[in-house]
Amino acid sequence: MTQQKIKLGPFDIGMMVLSIVAVVNISVLMVMQLSADVRHYLLIMDTFICVVFLMHFFYNLAHSKDRRLYFKEHWIDFVASIPAIEIFRLARFLQVLRVIRLIKQTRHLMLSSLKDRIQTTLATMMVALVILIGASGLSIYLIEFDLPNANIRTAEDAIWWSLVTISTVGYGDYYPVSTAGRVVSILLIISGVSLFGVISGYIASYFITPQEKDQLAVQNKRIIKMQQHVEELDESVQALHNKLDKLLELKQQKPPEQQ
Repeated sequence: MTQQKIKLGPFDIGMMVLSIVAVVNISVLMVMQLSADVRHYLLIMDTFICVVFLMHFFYNLAHSKDRRLYFKEHWIDFVASIPAIEIFRLARFLQVLRVIRLIKQTRHLMLSSLKDRIQTTLATMMVALVILIGASGLSIYLIEFDLPNANIRTAEDAIWWSLVTISTVGYGDYYPVSTAGRVVSILLIISGVSLFGVISGYIASYFITPQEKDQLAVQNKRIIKMQQHVEELDESVQALHNKLDKLLELKQQKPPEQQ
């Protein structure tokens, strides 16, 4: 059990953040009096987050050495990830308690796990996408739904607009008509361009052929050797300078008749 807890990767930390977001979401649903559309929107986002949880759970289960032990230790994650069932959502509070316990037990290992730049970047992008899509969609709905000339009036419209906007596809079937809505759009477009640009760069790095990687490795070795040769030449030149300085000092110290 201890070994599996120690193996804490960037995606596990990302799931921790999404767990807290999911608990906040379900707390709002349970505590606050919301309109039907806002409640429907939060339920859609809850389902979307649950899909991410289930993908992460089954991926770890498939790659676990002891699947029975993994399921025994993480069954609460599976139960808490089942959407559309009210009683199962309450299990997410237990999930957050487990997350807090994991953070306390492995906080000294988080920095080492975050050294994997590719996984850390992809995990950060995934969490950022979920939060941006949810927050921007809810914002645009609350801003636009009651305007007389608005065309974003339902939760589905807001989520569709958010997905299309952050991906910079821009179908134009749904668009904001207010100044505040356009500001949200601008921020979401800039975020989408930045996020997908980084993701595309990292995905492209996976398609580098082994030959290209070998060539890069050879070039790096040559560069290192050249740097070593340059350093050796610098040392040799410095040694020659020192010898010349000593010879000049000796020459100056001799009497004129000996020179």
